[in-house]
Amino acid sequence: MSDSDRICAKLDKLYAYYEELKNISTISLEEYNHNILYRRAIERTMQLIVECATDMNNMLLKMHGQKGSTDYFNSFIDIAELNIIPTNFALKIAPSTGLRNILVHEYEDINDEIVYQSIGTCLEYYLEYMDLINVYLQCAE
Repeated sequence: MSDSDRICAKLDKLYAYYEELKNISTISLEEYNHNILYRRAIERTMQLIVECATDMNNMLLKMHGQKGSTDYFNSFIDIAELNIIPTNFALKIAPSTGLRNILVHEYEDINDEIVYQSIGTCLEYYLEYMDLINVYLQCAE
């Protein structure tokens, strides 16, 4: 299996995570606040989306003979420097890695309202990311 094929397979996983988040994103803030299962499902799915994308970023870097990125945030900047995604988009999506770090490491108390408000942005940015990677690698026909 080629590097490109492996990344395209990972992209399929990312599409699946995206659809999971999209399907649960219709709940209200009140439902989100009062249902621990919704909160954990959304938090975990957002974490998986970011981690899957950053894994893909590092795979793309290695495919181009580069070292892996120093951190999640810079993985988006690094692939922009290779003209895989536009720099202005990399600067928009890269901060999503900060929410992932908070969710995983609980650096600070998780603010449920901020997580809830981030769902729409996550869906918007990662749909665009998937489209850009798909065009770059020509994964889907």
